[in-house]
Amino acid sequence: MSIAALASLIIGILWIGGGTWWLLARRQYRLAQIPNFAMDLIGFPVELAQSLFGRRGVPYALLLPNMLIFGFFTFLPMILNFYVSFTGGSSIALFDRPWVGGANYGAIFECESYFDPRTCSNEGFSFWKGMGNTLIFVAVQVPILCVAALATALVVNKNIVGRGFWRAMFFYPVMLSPVVIANIWNWVLHRKGILNETLGNASDGITALAGMTGFDIAATVTFGILLMLASERAIRANADPSLPWTAVFAALFLAVFSWASPLRMVGFEALSSFWLGLVLVAGLLWFVATGHPRARWAIIGFGILSIVLLLSIQFDSVFDFGRFRPINWLVTPNTNWPFFWLVFVFCWSHMGFYMLILLAGLQAIPRDLYEAAKMDATKPARAFYRITLPLVMPTLTVVLVLSLIRSFQIFDEVWLLTGGGPGRETFMIVQHIYETAFTGDNPAYGEAAAGSVLMAVVIAIFTFFQLFITRRQSEL
Repeated sequence: MSIAALASLIIGILWIGGGTWWLLARRQYRLAQIPNFAMDLIGFPVELAQSLFGRRGVPYALLLPNMLIFGFFTFLPMILNFYVSFTGGSSIALFDRPWVGGANYGAIFECESYFDPRTCSNEGFSFWKGMGNTLIFVAVQVPILCVAALATALVVNKNIVGRGFWRAMFFYPVMLSPVVIANIWNWVLHRKGILNETLGNASDGITALAGMTGFDIAATVTFGILLMLASERAIRANADPSLPWTAVFAALFLAVFSWASPLRMVGFEALSSFWLGLVLVAGLLWFVATGHPRARWAIIGFGILSIVLLLSIQFDSVFDFGRFRPINWLVTPNTNWPFFWLVFVFCWSHMGFYMLILLAGLQAIPRDLYEAAKMDATKPARAFYRITLPLVMPTLTVVLVLSLIRSFQIFDEVWLLTGGGPGRETFMIVQHIYETAFTGDNPAYGEAAAGSVLMAVVIAIFTFFQLFITRRQSEL
């Protein structure tokens, strides 16, 4: 008999035998009261705790088993990890490790500049490189994940066709193992994967179309029609500018602005035009979302500018890809593609969980508020900022904290997709802890424990700061 089965048997005997003796010693049951005796026997632990600890002590008595388990498997390892961070040697046995004091922490902080890991010791280089990459990943990934989860929750909360199906589809990646997710995206992103095959076929088709039909003229006319349609719907008569149609128009304008690349004329790179165009369309969307009185004229001005830019684009050269060369998306250095795909895969695989939390928060908002806002002719954007966002903010705070902690703990996706490469571009702090403790001939458990303690401190600082900011905003 296993230990778990023996423990279950002992608990059952004590519960049934001890509970029967305790109840029969205090009460008398008739034969017709057997069901009452069975229910009293089920509630025996609560009644016993109330008699021993009093009514106020019952909640603490019921929490005690859970706290013991939680303390044994959570708090005790944390204390032991903190102790190991002050020890050295390569032995796994706790009492065989010599006390070295703060030497492990000193090796990590032995740097001329913490912003340049190359000036640190070997231990400090790995730690600060991993911490820097992790902080950048968190700063980029957490806002994207939260915005995507909130937008998805808003969509699936509406009465759309197949709402249950879409909720299940968005949540499905959460149920997959990180190993499965990494293998799927490796299959998509490697040199002979689906993405490169699709891009190669698309480039060949567009280049052939440009050669056969004069794609520069066809593209100019097509974009002109799309821009005209989007702008007309955005500034339709007798109504305020439509934010969704303005967003469509802004996306088309950004594409035209990036292709025309007006900043290239004064010596800037094409990427600079994209960022400038992104700032311009963000300003346009802000004008429309806030109901600015000059929003309609701003759309008209952007339309005129887009026509001028459209006439300056040589579409035949833009779409003449030549022969497409497959890209090593996960191993090509100095392109930021590996980092981009890590953010994308992490958001794709975890967004459904946070969407479900936000969906529960959205469904808790009373519908009467939206009906009252609709009767007052409130714009959807204003209803979102004045009703939805403030009331869902407590739930969004939970999502922010959970996603922040989970982002700091990223390891599986990095280890299986990029291995921290190319070079050290995607090397994260948890990978540093793992490699320090469990790889190599001389595992440094003390250095790994010190790194994990410092990581926990950083997570705690970010979490408390985030809670402080969101609590102040909720009190305003």
